[in-house]
Amino acid sequence: MMEKSTDKKIKTENNSGLKIIQPGAQPPCLQPNVGFCRGCFGWQNMVDAALSGDSVWETALIHCSETGLTVTKT
Repeated sequence: MMEKSTDKKIKTENNSGLKIIQPGAQPPCLQPNVGFCRGCFGWQNMVDAALSGDSVWETALIHCSETGLTVTKT
């Protein structure tokens, strides 16, 4: 799963409804006091949209271009 823990909660752990397609380190935007990476909607925003039933995001591969981590909704 994720390599680092942070103060922010990440919903990709503990049977959250996401499947890891490509392992990678935790996205840097989940670190405390870090904003969004260039061209990214924000990892947690994308995960939240997928898990809330947003029809676009729930079928998308959610990918971090910085770490390679890629997940999809199960």
